[in-house]
Amino acid sequence: MIKSRVEVDQSGRMEMSGDTTVAASNSFTVTVRVTARVKQQVKQSLLERGVKPKMVVIRIFVGAIWLAIRDHLAEIQLLAVDAEYASYEAVMVGECPTIIRSLLLDRIRAQGFEFFKESIVIVQVGKKSPAHSAAIRVTRRQAKADKTPSAGELLQVC
Repeated sequence: MIKSRVEVDQSGRMEMSGDTTVAASNSFTVTVRVTARVKQQVKQSLLERGVKPKMVVIRIFVGAIWLAIRDHLAEIQLLAVDAEYASYEAVMVGECPTIIRSLLLDRIRAQGFEFFKESIVIVQVGKKSPAHSAAIRVTRRQAKADKTPSAGELLQVC
């Protein structure tokens, strides 16, 4: 199996009302639609668990990424996550890319994969990315999402 660069993008922001689609794509494509209702339920549960309000959106974002990539870890050499929260990081949580990377690394390593922090980068993936195209198609209802997690399923990985 050849390992490759896998890009991650989202259509619709986690902190906004409405559904959000996260897509991971390159040697494979997986789309995850997080419905507005599920986002609200997960947000409430995370707050009740004591997660800081500023971290809730990041945890939901990472949970959706994890659902998209977890079955394809052996195929990933480099994970390029779109810098969706680059401006959000300064205002809301300080070191957002470090937090996203750390949360993803925890999940990957818990599955027994040797993965280095340098293998996860936060970059602008751009509109030409296959992940962007996949996420947009699901958001526009031109394609069906591969996964639409329940609040319980998403909470388990947040």
